[in-house]
Amino acid sequence: MSSNRSAGFPLPDPQTLQRLNARLVLQSDPDFPRGLRELTDPPHFLTVAGQLPPTGVAIVGSRHPPKVAAEFAFALAQSAAEPVISGLATGVDTAAHRGALAAGTPTLAYLGNGIANVYPPENRALALQIIANGGGLASAEMPQDAVSDRALLRRDSFQAAHARAVIFVCSEANGGAMHALRFAVQLRRRLFVLAPKDGSEYFGNREALASGAAELPWNIEEALHMLH
Repeated sequence: MSSNRSAGFPLPDPQTLQRLNARLVLQSDPDFPRGLRELTDPPHFLTVAGQLPPTGVAIVGSRHPPKVAAEFAFALAQSAAEPVISGLATGVDTAAHRGALAAGTPTLAYLGNGIANVYPPENRALALQIIANGGGLASAEMPQDAVSDRALLRRDSFQAAHARAVIFVCSEANGGAMHALRFAVQLRRRLFVLAPKDGSEYFGNREALASGAAELPWNIEEALHMLH
């Protein structure tokens, strides 16, 4: 880590970024995501490995979704025909990234840790596939930083802020996706929620509907029609 006096805040060491095949994107840079500037406390910088799409659709949800919800996330991302933004977590995030990869569509993963680490570890291969297929990984933490609750909360805000629309697949009452939902409402992003089924995994869907989200049908063609 090095401190850049002209920037006024600590910045990652350039040699570390070079070793990680990553680059620094400052808030003042033209390719810094426009939506992130709308946050109350936007990050000073992002470290990026791979590509950083200007916008896209965020697909978020539970780490432990019902199988049918994970399949919906995969199919929707596969058919979206625009960059898919998510958080590299297990469950809905993984399904969304894999769906985009299956279609050859770029997908961006925001991390709740430094870019030198992949969390969860079982998604290391997925992270490499995302970069190799024209997508990217992005983090506002120092490269070696471990995952933390604070960083995960920031990651959830970035997903909502970067996207033109947020698609909420499902979440339990205490799920991390609930943060992304609330940031989407605060930022006035177009918000879509999958029609809730019975079960605690769909608690968040009912909250999203109460917050004014548009209800997405389970039929992919009908859902895509609404999105576009």
